[in-house]
Amino acid sequence: MKNINIKAIVFLILLWSSLEVSNAQSLPSILITYHSESGKTQAMAEAVAEGVSQVQGVSYILKPTSEVQQQEILNTSAIILGSPVYNANMAPQIQEFINSWPFEGRPLKDKIGAVFVTGGGFSIGEEAVMFSMIRAMMIHGMLIVGGDKVEAAFGASAITGEGEFDGKEVQEIFLEKARGLGRRIGEIVGR
Repeated sequence: MKNINIKAIVFLILLWSSLEVSNAQSLPSILITYHSESGKTQAMAEAVAEGVSQVQGVSYILKPTSEVQQQEILNTSAIILGSPVYNANMAPQIQEFINSWPFEGRPLKDKIGAVFVTGGGFSIGEEAVMFSMIRAMMIHGMLIVGGDKVEAAFGASAITGEGEFDGKEVQEIFLEKARGLGRRIGEIVGR
């Protein structure tokens, strides 16, 4: 009798575990990926992930572009891409990452796309970089979504090295834009 109960319990535990894994795998997922040398773009990425985590029914992957596998690009419902501003351009690592995306058959068509950037100062090219990343996503047929406020219409951006924003950490005003972007993408993907 004890063997039957133990076997039944083990069976139920295994069944429950497989259902948990199955449910987690069936959630729509969002890839949040970035390049960061100073840690500031990473801080924005983490804030985007915080926003996504506030939405039930979606999961996310957060990692630097150098660690992203092609299957993660293909299997997610949305890609939120972050770059520092380098001379009014996206970081070369971000351009290389975009250039690695599969193109034949347009497998990224109709995925949600969104962007965020960090720049060292005012008028240093944040919007130009955002538009460059957005254009690349549109070439792949992605559907572009901006942030949840008019001040983040093209995505989230942060000034990190000028005036009152010159410091070691990304200021809260910018992190909140990143959270709003993540939350909005999470809500759209969750629908």
